[in-house]
Amino acid sequence: MRWLFLLLTSLPSLVWADAFCTNMQLQTAQTVIDFFVSPAVNPVFTVKANTNPGPCDFFITFSYGSSNSYNNRSLKMGSNTWPYQISKDSAGTVILKNFPDVNSNADVVTGYLTAGSNDRQVQVSYWALLNQSNAWLTYGNYSDSMTVNLYKGTLSSYTLVDSRSVALYYNAQKRVDISVTSSGGSFDIADTTETLNFGNLTSGTTRTCDVILKYNAGYVLYASSQNNGRLKHQTQSQYIPYSISFRGTTVNLAGSSTSPVQVSREMGRSPASGLVIPVSATIGTVNTSQSGLYKDTITLTVQSAE
Repeated sequence: MRWLFLLLTSLPSLVWADAFCTNMQLQTAQTVIDFFVSPAVNPVFTVKANTNPGPCDFFITFSYGSSNSYNNRSLKMGSNTWPYQISKDSAGTVILKNFPDVNSNADVVTGYLTAGSNDRQVQVSYWALLNQSNAWLTYGNYSDSMTVNLYKGTLSSYTLVDSRSVALYYNAQKRVDISVTSSGGSFDIADTTETLNFGNLTSGTTRTCDVILKYNAGYVLYASSQNNGRLKHQTQSQYIPYSISFRGTTVNLAGSSTSPVQVSREMGRSPASGLVIPVSATIGTVNTSQSGLYKDTITLTVQSAE
């Protein structure tokens, strides 16, 4: 006879538990961003935690402020807006986002706290960038406020642990700039001179150019002629008259060498591409004039009108 014995043994179940850091906090010394000081600001956050229990990942998101998406973040002044952006890089190409638009680590600031300290700290940074593609938006004080959220974990599993509010400001100054170009040209802030060459002087010959203004508080444009509205011989006290018009209106430059003449004035803001003021100069009578080189220099001065 044979016997079969079955020995049944009960083993305790094994439970594995991941140990994570505790008491995670988000700290920042810069809760105010002033774009008037610099249009590109690189604030730093300090993330700290007790990592004696274990290490942990974290990530930080950035809200849209008073806007409704990261694409149109903007400072506000009443109904006026001034665009800005929050980015990982100084070029503003890696935009930082908030849920529900976070899709990958490229959309947030990420970091890692290693194990073994009751006060482990790591610093991370981001860029706040004022959009200066149109520096002639309405002048005044703009502001916005965004919420920064710190999450423990990764995008696949996370917990919100801390938040901070960051205020953003910009005091846009009154501004007016001038560009002088060939007719049909475009605004170039570095292009402020234009030569009208009449060749062999003939009565009635006309040359043109454009004055382009960009402004955010109106403008007043003045003109001053070195020879009071005349071309002067290079060595002799001989003159040839000419007439000049701005936007189709003839301007008398007599006496303007010592007292500039107001040419044009407007209030408000210029178009984004600038306000174009066509200029036309026409040679007067030259029949009895002495041969030689004649010239005049017209100086244009512009200032805010508001």
